[in-house]
Amino acid sequence: MIPNDPVKIVEVGPRDSLQNVCEYLETGKKINLIRRLADCGIKEIELGSFVHPGAIPQFKDIKEVVDGVISIKGVKLTTLVPNLKGAQKAFQSGLKQIVFVFSVSQSHNFSNVRRTPDESLEELKKIKELSSSYPEAVIRVNLATTFGCPFEIRVKKKDILNYIEKTVEIGIKEITLCDSIGFGNPKQVEDIVTTCMKNFPKIIYNAHFHNTRGLGLANALAAYESGIRSFESSIAGLGGCPFTPGSSGNIATEDMVFMFEEMGIETGVDIQNLLSVSRYMKEILPDVNLESSLLRAGIPKQLDNDLHF
Repeated sequence: MIPNDPVKIVEVGPRDSLQNVCEYLETGKKINLIRRLADCGIKEIELGSFVHPGAIPQFKDIKEVVDGVISIKGVKLTTLVPNLKGAQKAFQSGLKQIVFVFSVSQSHNFSNVRRTPDESLEELKKIKELSSSYPEAVIRVNLATTFGCPFEIRVKKKDILNYIEKTVEIGIKEITLCDSIGFGNPKQVEDIVTTCMKNFPKIIYNAHFHNTRGLGLANALAAYESGIRSFESSIAGLGGCPFTPGSSGNIATEDMVFMFEEMGIETGVDIQNLLSVSRYMKEILPDVNLESSLLRAGIPKQLDNDLHF
């Protein structure tokens, strides 16, 4: 029997979507997007990434974006950081939570951040030491390529557990298991999630799935049935890693919310407002292909007045 515990939806569109858009989106539109997402009832939003603008030009204005949304109440605001310098800038901007990313896969980690996973862990130690100067600081680790790698294809569970253990030893309490390229399938997701939770039961786990091969929602449901209660998704289904061949969009936030709410699983998100934000995405990014099924098909008319919405 499927449980009906509520879930938290973590919106990563302003970071994971926009990092793949070649056309620079002006700062005011980014700020408006984030504020509109917050108005939907989403309680955590990833704003962008503190990276060198030469790596991802889209985020050259990340400090201005943070300044424009830092006053939003009741929403946890985060940014992705790949290194100590990014973490310093994020904390100095006034943010209390950051997301540090590294990969299980040696090849993918080097492609993404130009270092080995063990070298990334050394960087994480420095960031953890830095965070002691910021009393409210929280660091979450996104463990990329947990379910597969574009270069090495399969990853071993012993490697996943090894890097979780090393992350825990540094003092991290929250980890996101990421299907960075959409290789995962529901059986594999169940196996890996249950193994991780069994071996490290005190960790708070989140899940991040791409819909590259059409299994995003199926994998999210498998993760939910295996005990995960927090899911990252991207408004309108944009997203993907610019350093990963063949990586297309994440699960559309509205598709994820629709699935869970229709199953009687509360998300706390207003689906109608969320669809209006998707339409706004279409307006501000007219040349970008949006992958949202719900945006394309709409909510069934008989459900328009359903209590879930």
